[in-house]
Amino acid sequence: MNKLDLQAFADELGLQFDEVASVIWGQKEGYTLYIEQADQKNQYRICCSVKNGEALPSLEECKELIKASKDLKTYQVNLYKATFYTKAGMTKGKTRAHIQQGLQDILSFLKERNFTNVCEQTGKAGQVDLYQVGGNLLLLSPEAFQEISSNLSIENQSYNHQKGSILTGTVGAFLGSLIGGIVTLAIAQLGYVAVVSGIVMGVCTIKGYELLGKKLSKVGIAISVVFMFVMMLVAHQFDYAIQLAKAESLDVFTAFTYLTNYILKGNEVHISYWTNLGLLLLFTGAGAVGTIVSVLSAQSQKYLTRKVG
Repeated sequence: MNKLDLQAFADELGLQFDEVASVIWGQKEGYTLYIEQADQKNQYRICCSVKNGEALPSLEECKELIKASKDLKTYQVNLYKATFYTKAGMTKGKTRAHIQQGLQDILSFLKERNFTNVCEQTGKAGQVDLYQVGGNLLLLSPEAFQEISSNLSIENQSYNHQKGSILTGTVGAFLGSLIGGIVTLAIAQLGYVAVVSGIVMGVCTIKGYELLGKKLSKVGIAISVVFMFVMMLVAHQFDYAIQLAKAESLDVFTAFTYLTNYILKGNEVHISYWTNLGLLLLFTGAGAVGTIVSVLSAQSQKYLTRKVG
């Protein structure tokens, strides 16, 4: 369902819709809950935070609910937080029906077993709202959120003042690009030029720099991009060198040197050499952009704290 569908569905359920997190949330029959898209297509998860007396939600009790419901497929329990997954609907209407009836089954189950609405962090009853902390959605009391928010603010300040190491970051980018190059070469030896090569190269190189450099900066991005393209060129050259070595009974490094010198002298090579190289560089560029955007987005989200709604 798109955002317009979710907004309309939230109104139908008597709940609210948050566009930023694409989540339906609110209070229903005394329980604070939220509904969001699961990893599987047309499957949603319904989350609440509860306890029975002083006891955490029981796995056996949740299992009974799943068995009794025609619209719920599975569940997870993490301390006070219970997450129920709906069955995937073949159509939009069927998906909505699974959510609607699954939600009703959950609420009936909670009321019949006398579960209390509580903060998932502290287990205390009282006011519980939905908050976004980093990339996570949490059902918290205002006090618990304030504590988490303060701790994240301190971490954020520490990260902002932290100085990354260009030297160790460069080593990390090199090692990451080396892994990406090996994967690219392995795929090429199978006879393919795949977009996954660029993605793997981008992820390995950027993450390598970030892991050893401790902080990804503009300089780090530039260094990583250079390593990506250089290593992709090397992998491409080794791919053709291996083919030459097999054909001429040479060792790979001799074939690599010969092929490189041959091309640098301006001699003609088969058009597939340039076609495959162009595709690899295109995929590398796409992988680099995608990875950089993803990492920078994750950084901006990491210390985000807000009350949903």
